Amino acid sequence: MDVQLLIRVRALVLSQRPGRRGKHRASLSHDHRRLLTTLAAIVLAGVVMVLGWSITGGRWMSVDTPSMGEAAPVGTLVLTRPARVADLRTGDIISFIPPGDSRIHTHRVMDTAGGVHTKGDINGAMDPTPVTQENLVGKVVARWWGIAWLIKSLPILIPGCGLIWLLTRRAAPRWRSALRLVGYPLAVSAAIVVLRPLVNATLLTTMGDEHGTRATVVSTGILPVRVETPDGVFADLHSGQVADLLSNAADDHGRIPITVNAHMPWQWWTVCLVLCAVPFLISLYRQRRLR
Repeated sequence: MDVQLLIRVRALVLSQRPGRRGKHRASLSHDHRRLLTTLAAIVLAGVVMVLGWSITGGRWMSVDTPSMGEAAPVGTLVLTRPARVADLRTGDIISFIPPGDSRIHTHRVMDTAGGVHTKGDINGAMDPTPVTQENLVGKVVARWWGIAWLIKSLPILIPGCGLIWLLTRRAAPRWRSALRLVGYPLAVSAAIVVLRPLVNATLLTTMGDEHGTRATVVSTGILPVRVETPDGVFADLHSGQVADLLSNAADDHGRIPITVNAHMPWQWWTVCLVLCAVPFLISLYRQRRLR
């Protein structure tokens, strides 16, 4: 009887203690709140920085065309500060609005004699009109490669991730994390499919002569690529780099079909594999915390 009484007392005491699983759930909930607090602080700091930059006259804009080549590839975030035309020097990169055009151009100053004359680094001709103080937006003080792609993806990522979070709120705890680890990468994939920031190229010109058809191509994606014609002429390019492909595979209209594929060294592949493995690594971490 004494032994049975001791067993019952021990069982009663153990039942009053918080379970280990409950402790882990509380710990994970605390980690979740801490993560949300950190993200909120980062977003708030970013908003304050953007507002401060704008209030003091700074501008930020994305590079959407490849005219600046490797100096500012497509997807680069350009930061400018107000400047005077008289202070500009040859080699400066500036942003301006040409007369009769509503778009902002970002080109390099090529000459300041008799006015500020500009040209895109890979363009064949100078811009037709000099830049005046009235149409000068500012002098480029920073170029952040690839960041414009991230900003453009936010209208897809924020609603997508928010929808996934809402849809999984009422899921069972054992499934909630797994569903989110699948759903969030799907939102990222949707942004990649829509914007195509990773692997891309633009055909600038084609010109035929007695040797064949010369196609000028520029890489407009983030990853290194190989551009290739049907007859095996290829070039390996990184973001903003230009190449001429001399091909004999042009059709009757002088057009050359060009394929674009990722062509990366092992360092790039390592980075891509690590990024793809992030959901798996997070899952392993959470499972380890539950043990």
